[in-house]
Amino acid sequence: RLGIMYYTRYFIGFVATIGLIILLIVLLFHGGGKPKVVITPKTLDSYATTDATVSMTIDGPINANQDHQQIRILVNNQDATFQHIQGYQGNVVNQQNFANNVDAYTNFLFALLRTGFTQGNNSKLLADERGRCPLGDRYIFELTEGGKTLQRYWATSCGGTQTYGGNLSTTITLFQNQIPNYSNLSQGITL
Repeated sequence: RLGIMYYTRYFIGFVATIGLIILLIVLLFHGGGKPKVVITPKTLDSYATTDATVSMTIDGPINANQDHQQIRILVNNQDATFQHIQGYQGNVVNQQNFANNVDAYTNFLFALLRTGFTQGNNSKLLADERGRCPLGDRYIFELTEGGKTLQRYWATSCGGTQTYGGNLSTTITLFQNQIPNYSNLSQGITL
């Protein structure tokens, strides 16, 4: 009897050990839980066939509401839009739309990507540009899709603190170049 109990315990220990080894192998090869989903961030050019819009707002010096002016350029795969905005409440006093297409938009997005449009500081402490560079201009760069802001960075004409990490002058010029006759449309706008 003692021999049978000894062999039974030995057999149970052996089976338990084999079971633990199999469990260890399964955990090693399958990660021990739900499969992990690797999220690959989208590149800027991948938005060319979506309803995504990139925009630049030039917010002029801080002054009286009646004198305050902004220029906003919005570009997507169907339109490039120029807006002249009066005051702080977003009153559009002049808007011009120009036809665009996926190929042109793709090239523009590639140019922005190579200029550093997606680089910046996402610190919540620096998210609000209001009041910065009060006698100069603030430049706000955004990527939106489906009404949701995916990216928002800003810089100023004063230099110093900013969240935008790309080449500021090249980015501004790229946006302005999306609007035919930009110089005529912006003439007389005090920024």
